Amino acid sequence: MYNGDAAEGETLLQPLRELGEMSTDFSGRMNYCDVQQLFDSLMPAGDFRCYWKARYLTDLTVKMIELAMANALAAPSDNSLSSLWNFGGATAKVAADATAFGDRSMGWMYSLDGVWTDPADDDANIAWSREGWSNSERFGHHGRAYLNFAGHGEDNAALTQTSFGRNYERLVEIKTKYDPQNRFCFNQNIAAEA
Repeated sequence: MYNGDAAEGETLLQPLRELGEMSTDFSGRMNYCDVQQLFDSLMPAGDFRCYWKARYLTDLTVKMIELAMANALAAPSDNSLSSLWNFGGATAKVAADATAFGDRSMGWMYSLDGVWTDPADDDANIAWSREGWSNSERFGHHGRAYLNFAGHGEDNAALTQTSFGRNYERLVEIKTKYDPQNRFCFNQNIAAEA
């Protein structure tokens, strides 16, 4: 996705469109709401069972690309995704202490999105996501992860603290002041001070 002048974006993307025949081309102009709904038809609410894990990567190396491809081919479900996301640009221009998000120095994110329908396949699909995530650790960015795709909360406290980095202590102070009873806890929870 290019967020800027549409004509400039089309010029920048044109070489990619000329690389060869594409199975899908989303390179046209789209409004923000359409972009947010791109995959809704692939994953209708209530039809799928999902387990996603993602980690930030400092760099995108050939070895990491090979691992992502191998994981994609090994997925137990045809609905699952092994995907690499580019960060940087405007995201990296925000100061680390300006938002809760914190450190924005990662270049990439690797996500394993297990998606399947049959409850009997739960173990195989969850194991696939966890194994791929574990195998990508050596490419990770300071042990940080994208908390929206953090699995089912395993490693929750340590992963949350590492992912928020230097902002974690400030978030604990805010939590203690505004939510000491921890009512907002159905997320990557930050506990209030006792």
